[in-house]
Amino acid sequence: MTRLVLLTLAVILVPHVALACPVCFGASDGPMLQGSNMGILALLVVTLTMLGVFAGFIYTLARRAAQAESAAGQPAGGGTR
Repeated sequence: MTRLVLLTLAVILVPHVALACPVCFGASDGPMLQGSNMGILALLVVTLTMLGVFAGFIYTLARRAAQAESAAGQPAGGGTR
């Protein structure tokens, strides 16, 4: 309880500790916002690159499976009739 009271008093008596960053206040052209945008862009590039790699890998596996089935004389759809 004492810690909670001390923390509350510290936040009330020292208001600059409780202030938010410039981005939260709406600084639309500051360097912090530009850095945040570059970080978001970097994460998007990494995510899209990895999704592309996985899609290419799955495509390669499907193509190789179809080639293996056709080389063995089986229909590409799989299964027997």
